[in-house]
Amino acid sequence: SPAASEAHGTAVAGIIAARADDGIGIVGIAPEAELHALRACEEAPNHEEARCTTFALAKALQFALEHDVQVINLSLGGPHDRLLERLLDVVVSRGIIVVSAIDARAVDGGFPAAHPNVLPVASVDAAASVLDTALRAPGRDIPTTTVGRGWGFVSGASYAAASVSGVVALLLERHPEMRV
Repeated sequence: SPAASEAHGTAVAGIIAARADDGIGIVGIAPEAELHALRACEEAPNHEEARCTTFALAKALQFALEHDVQVINLSLGGPHDRLLERLLDVVVSRGIIVVSAIDARAVDGGFPAAHPNVLPVASVDAAASVLDTALRAPGRDIPTTTVGRGWGFVSGASYAAASVSGVVALLLERHPEMRV
């Protein structure tokens, strides 16, 4: 069975930028977007979740800074982290749009979703008590790519955030000057 982080990343990437006419049967929201898939998380011992380290996430954010990306999708959540908060400040100051899934269990939406100038995203079916400023996007039974060149359905805030990241990429294609 594939690692949780690999399956999650494949699903998120597929929602954002799966290519049309590749024989899989899924097309992403922004299929022409240039996607940099960076592995910053590893499978946890329970095989059902992934663990992300500050170091791996910092390396991924640094890569984004060095390669002039326009949108960063952070379909993850965890405790507030001072180093990552500072890096996000730099990322945002450079005009990069950051989209993050909210953690409905966290009062403030969790990190990085609650960080200033990050676009927090909740599933439309999430409880009304989640972060009031959160954008809402479909997050249930979303068709996407799966490990092994297939497709299936996924549900959760991570996938709602991926949808918003795809829409942001499309908007930037039409309006490159757009900022949050």
